[in-house]
Amino acid sequence: MPLEEPTRADKPSKNDVADFIQKASPADQQKLVQWPTLFGPNRTGATEVSVPAIWPDEGPELRWKVEVGTGYGSPVTAENRVIFSHRVDDKEWVQCHDGRDGSVIWKTSLETDAVCDFEYSDGPYSTPVIDLQRRSVYHFSGSGTLLSLNLDSGHIKWRRNLREDYAVEPELFPPGATPLLDNDQLILSLGGAEQEAGVVSLQADDGATRWSCTEHKAAYTTPMVAELFDQEFCFVMTAEGLVCLNPSSGTVDWEIPHRSKAPMSYNSVSPLVWNDLVLMVTGPGPGAICVKINADRSYDIQWRNRRLLDSQYTNLLLSDGHVLGFTSAGQGGAELRCIEFATGDLKWKYHSVLRRAQGLIAGEAMFFLGELGHLASLQRSHNEAKVLSFTQDPLMQADCYCSPAIIENGIVLKDEDRVAVFDLRR
Repeated sequence: MPLEEPTRADKPSKNDVADFIQKASPADQQKLVQWPTLFGPNRTGATEVSVPAIWPDEGPELRWKVEVGTGYGSPVTAENRVIFSHRVDDKEWVQCHDGRDGSVIWKTSLETDAVCDFEYSDGPYSTPVIDLQRRSVYHFSGSGTLLSLNLDSGHIKWRRNLREDYAVEPELFPPGATPLLDNDQLILSLGGAEQEAGVVSLQADDGATRWSCTEHKAAYTTPMVAELFDQEFCFVMTAEGLVCLNPSSGTVDWEIPHRSKAPMSYNSVSPLVWNDLVLMVTGPGPGAICVKINADRSYDIQWRNRRLLDSQYTNLLLSDGHVLGFTSAGQGGAELRCIEFATGDLKWKYHSVLRRAQGLIAGEAMFFLGELGHLASLQRSHNEAKVLSFTQDPLMQADCYCSPAIIENGIVLKDEDRVAVFDLRR
């Protein structure tokens, strides 16, 4: 298929830009800009903190870049630092760089034997997690090792070979779930089905097992914990479907089968929670199911639709009772859609060169790193797609599967060639 070029619809109008500038609040710039885990501080793909969303026609200015090896793990940020993982030969590296100039603060490596026999890389696929309270960074390697690093020095605090501990059977792709930091525990879709360790919880301080449950294989997702009806719920998208459990004990409330039957397809979209509703999305095939959680920890189906949203691996964004996500490549080449969370009503759709993009919401703007490397910003709107800025040429090397992260006056992008920070200045 020939490479698509941005169309006139991809280019912002002066009215849209002026409206956005007037609406955006400069007071947000006083808030701390950080993106410490996959999908942001609340794991919804969104934050109230703003970064500038408009750049010149030639694109935003490159602040710094560093060459990296393979891997689809996304960058994370805190305290004006950028942390990411990648692989060179038989070593995985976790690196911490100064967000201002890119200088190396520390880098730590571990051996890996992860293998992917298809056109995708050998990992790592998981994203690091920054724990500011314990001054730690957690990394789940492509060979199934979970380790805790000192945030300031990179020294290893503890490590667990979970693949060996729970006899996790290898899959077509290396392990790639990202842990959820929930207070003092790390919850992970591990896939130790034979030992009822499909989902596990480890103590953040020392890595000791707190609980394990399910006979499910792993997915490429991160769990979500929510407080509803003065109770805590944990929702985990495994290889088989959605699991609801008590995060304190690991007791399973219920399971909903939801997976694609297409070859080489895995659940790769993390669940999204809004009020008492949970949305799970799988593509191609199963599509979207929204469930309503009840006070007795049961559920009812709110709505379901196979064609409305069938994301394959791109993240979902939460915006004031609406969901933004990309359809799979099978639906005319993929497009961005805005959907009302409670009803499943389609509000608008936007087809562009972004294809299956990874995105985030920061304040009144949405940022997307396209599959082919383009960067775009759109106004956060539930009525129509309003483009603010769109790079004519790709900034990154295709194929782009890593989610962006924000940093002070900038955005962090990653592909399998480099990590780059681009300036976004008012």
